[in-house]
Amino acid sequence: MVDGERLPGAPDTAERIVLHVDMDCFYASCERLREPELRGEPLVVGMGYQEDQTVGAVATASYEAREYGVQSAQAISAALDRLPRTADDPDDPDAGYYRPVDIGFYQDVGSDVKDILYDLGDTVRELSIDEAYLDVTGRTAWDVAEGFARHVKQRIEREVGVPASVGVAPDMSTAKLASDHDKPDGLVVVKPGEVREFLAPIDVADVHGVGPVRARELREMGIETAG
Repeated sequence: MVDGERLPGAPDTAERIVLHVDMDCFYASCERLREPELRGEPLVVGMGYQEDQTVGAVATASYEAREYGVQSAQAISAALDRLPRTADDPDDPDAGYYRPVDIGFYQDVGSDVKDILYDLGDTVRELSIDEAYLDVTGRTAWDVAEGFARHVKQRIEREVGVPASVGVAPDMSTAKLASDHDKPDGLVVVKPGEVREFLAPIDVADVHGVGPVRARELREMGIETAG
């Protein structure tokens, strides 16, 4: 096969339309489904903050909690130093809400989201409980791809009640970067002729498939961005 030749029947890159759907702060969004009063409040979902627990970590921090320096995978003790619990000091204006992980509930909500994705995508590749790729090449066209992606977001919000960010691109790697480009509740479309320009300023460490070791090697070679 000549280098670059396509398999019979495989669409051109320019023909393929890929969506990456990424739920925003998914565990926190699920908790807000059953406690709507937590919307807009700094919210941490994790383990280890209760009296009978001594060790734990943050599973998800809402964007409001991140403003205090709380991050996913952070030790719960560090999170509490940055954002005390409202349960410990209700009068503290800089305190936040903490909730334990309820993976069964999150899986139920995630299943409702996936039902919508399978209804809207030609092919769906699940990555985790809160993100997936959709090939929608046969469902839409590039000149209306933004409207289709917005429909995906709106159905998830309307039927499930949780926010999602969506990236649209002719390949999976670019779609994933696009979904993260304007979070939360973002929608970014990168058309085939725009991929090189979109990727050019992105840090090599953020490129899909580049880990810390490879990123360090690239920097040692003087390569700082995808461009």
